[in-house]
Amino acid sequence: MVLDGIAKTALLGVEMGMTLVLVTVGLTLIFGMMDVINFAHGSLYMLGAYFGLTVVSVTGNWWAALLIAPLLVGLLGGLIEYFSIRPLYGRNPLYHILLTFGFAIMLHGLVTEIWGGQVQNISTPALLDGSVDLVLFSYPLFRLFLLGVSIAVTAALWLAIRQSDFGIVMRASAHDSEMVNALGTDVKRVFTAVFVLGSVLAGLAGVLLGTSQAVDPGMAASIIIQAFAIVVIGGLGSYRGAVVGAFIVGMLNAFGPTFAPQFTDALLYLLMAAVLLVKPAGLFGNPEAT
Repeated sequence: MVLDGIAKTALLGVEMGMTLVLVTVGLTLIFGMMDVINFAHGSLYMLGAYFGLTVVSVTGNWWAALLIAPLLVGLLGGLIEYFSIRPLYGRNPLYHILLTFGFAIMLHGLVTEIWGGQVQNISTPALLDGSVDLVLFSYPLFRLFLLGVSIAVTAALWLAIRQSDFGIVMRASAHDSEMVNALGTDVKRVFTAVFVLGSVLAGLAGVLLGTSQAVDPGMAASIIIQAFAIVVIGGLGSYRGAVVGAFIVGMLNAFGPTFAPQFTDALLYLLMAAVLLVKPAGLFGNPEAT
């Protein structure tokens, strides 16, 4: 039935969108807090997938990979921020772009050298194998788990930013870092924590998507293009914009190949151009920043 196909495609779009949130939120938090355009974010996502692949191959435990791989990516992200990005705060953003772009190239080369360039897969855990009947159609259990994790992490992060003490410090640092420093909080440590958080989210998305799709060195480039498009559509530095933009792009990725297969690759850029023509700051961006 047509209704079955539409409902299944819509659920796929929600799933794809919420998974993209995990990558995009980290990217937009880093930019909103630190004014750093992190071109290496897609490479951190890729490393999450490869770290997960290695942990699963060594231990045979997918759940261990889900825990360990994001933490390893977060550790690497913290080292990158502390030793290379931190000395460039306050300088022209072009320095950050060139630096993180260089990291992206270097990490791509390292991954290809260590793991090879072939497509690989992370085995789905037995507990999440199979499918579930959802009245109109059946849907893979792992994809439902992926959707649930993405929603839970997005909601928890939003609550943390709005309600927790650290979230208050984050928002204050983004608006007036000098005042926060004067009040006794080390803003540089806050920046490092935000960069680590964004890296952990990227690594988590890498493990999840590496399991549901595939793992290869090209995954970094494909995800970073979508992530930057989502940030532009939603508005630079806007958490709400990142979530809404990811949801829109997820739906576009799901329905595009069905209704406009010949324009699938162009739809994302057409949408981005249309949004920028109407709202140059993005859907939820700050117009004063443009």
